[in-house]
Amino acid sequence: MPEMRVLIAFGSRYGSTKEISSRLAEFLKEEGVKAEVLDLKRERNWPPMEGFDGVMVGSGVKVGRRMNESKEFLRRKRDELSGRRLAVFVSCFSALNAPDYARTDLLEKVMDEAGVKADLYDAFGPFVDFSKGSRTGFLDRKVAQTVMSKESEKTGIELDMDGRNDLRD
Repeated sequence: MPEMRVLIAFGSRYGSTKEISSRLAEFLKEEGVKAEVLDLKRERNWPPMEGFDGVMVGSGVKVGRRMNESKEFLRRKRDELSGRRLAVFVSCFSALNAPDYARTDLLEKVMDEAGVKADLYDAFGPFVDFSKGSRTGFLDRKVAQTVMSKESEKTGIELDMDGRNDLRD
């Protein structure tokens, strides 16, 4: 029986979705599936889908917006994705505080707009880095701290406002 091949294509702003994609690839490899990871932001020469049995497409979310690259990939590869197993995922705080919104607006709506139907789709929690070594710029970090502080109070989710918060599940 030939080895199953899966492409994991992702768009990531600060690296969290890249880490999720890499972990998914490791898990698939442990299960005997050959997994290739494709950074949609860095690599614009996307392979044909004919060599893959399944495709996973992930995106980071910032202020309710997915990465353009992941939406573009779904639109441009729509016909090639038809008939293949497809999974779509996002990494966002909404997975924790508004899972229905994450499911409908960040996943289902984007799939409808792209004209694709996924066999599986879900939202992972975020990785939020408020540390001084964060790849997030100073202004973005301060805005995020303000917003996340309010969300923390509202939801009861504890956050280290000066450190790293890994809320991915």
